[in-house]
Amino acid sequence: MFKQINSMPAKVCLALCALVSLIYSLNFMLFADCYVIGGDGCFTILSNDAAEGTQAWGRGGPETGFNGVLMFGMFLAVMLLMNEGAKGMWRMMIPVIIGFSALTASIWIHGDFTDASETPKYATLITTALYTVAYFLLRDEGVNDGLSDYKPGINVKDKFALVALGILVLTGLFYSLRMIFTPDSVISDNFPDIARDLYTATGTDGGMGVPSDATVAVSGSLILIYTLWAGLVLTEGASGKWTIIHPSMFAFMTVVIATYVGLVVGNARNASDLQQMDAVTGAVVMLLTMLAYFRLRDEGMEDNMTINGEPVTDPHLMSKMLPVFGLVVGSILAINGLMF
Repeated sequence: MFKQINSMPAKVCLALCALVSLIYSLNFMLFADCYVIGGDGCFTILSNDAAEGTQAWGRGGPETGFNGVLMFGMFLAVMLLMNEGAKGMWRMMIPVIIGFSALTASIWIHGDFTDASETPKYATLITTALYTVAYFLLRDEGVNDGLSDYKPGINVKDKFALVALGILVLTGLFYSLRMIFTPDSVISDNFPDIARDLYTATGTDGGMGVPSDATVAVSGSLILIYTLWAGLVLTEGASGKWTIIHPSMFAFMTVVIATYVGLVVGNARNASDLQQMDAVTGAVVMLLTMLAYFRLRDEGMEDNMTINGEPVTDPHLMSKMLPVFGLVVGSILAINGLMF
């Protein structure tokens, strides 16, 4: 494992990025409600250290959980990079650097840490720096192969995939840029004045208080990464793009499962029309991503697909892996939702 990366400093940087991404993703995916109430009377790996009655306490549990799922996709992307090698991986790494730079800026600009732990400020900054350093360390291993030849255009032939990718890019840009630059307006639209009083009043129960601007901006920054990946498939063509579509498929499958479990156990947002639309959007994104992936196999989507550097010989591998992944993740999230 990890033999496809030769540079030891790059391995160390990427391993640290993977570790931080894994810890935060699992903590937010499984224990977001406890995280936002400072770990008061419940289990969480990390907490925001907010005390009851302070401005940071009990706010944005569902949104924090959503960020954890998107972060899980980042963890999968780093692991894929380490397992399969750096050649041509600018397609993965440059969007991640852009997204994580936006994420770091969002936390520093919008974050109010008066009554909460400042750890996320520094964890995101350091992780972004390490990932960027790894990118430059991997230049001798072919990370930029194909970058100089990249000429944006519409390079997808299949009409269904073309429409799917077009929708993903347009909606992704709408959601991500609005969340990053005007998170306050996103919050106002999703939490009208009447509902805002209700959410504020019940913020003591399960972290259902109104999310902060920083939490929403972080969501937008992470969505931006997946949007840029979809944009690269659309503008460069499908050949070999399994490297950036696999993390997207697994991440949004997890989003759908987490949303469904949240609706069952009662810790999902579904009070307003916009919140319900957001829940449906996750499922649509998953379906469009999978549609584009499987429709584009004839255009080379799975060209040079490997596992630990070895060529994949089973043409139905992903058709088998996705249901298994869904069952495993669904079981973990369901057990966690019922127990915690």
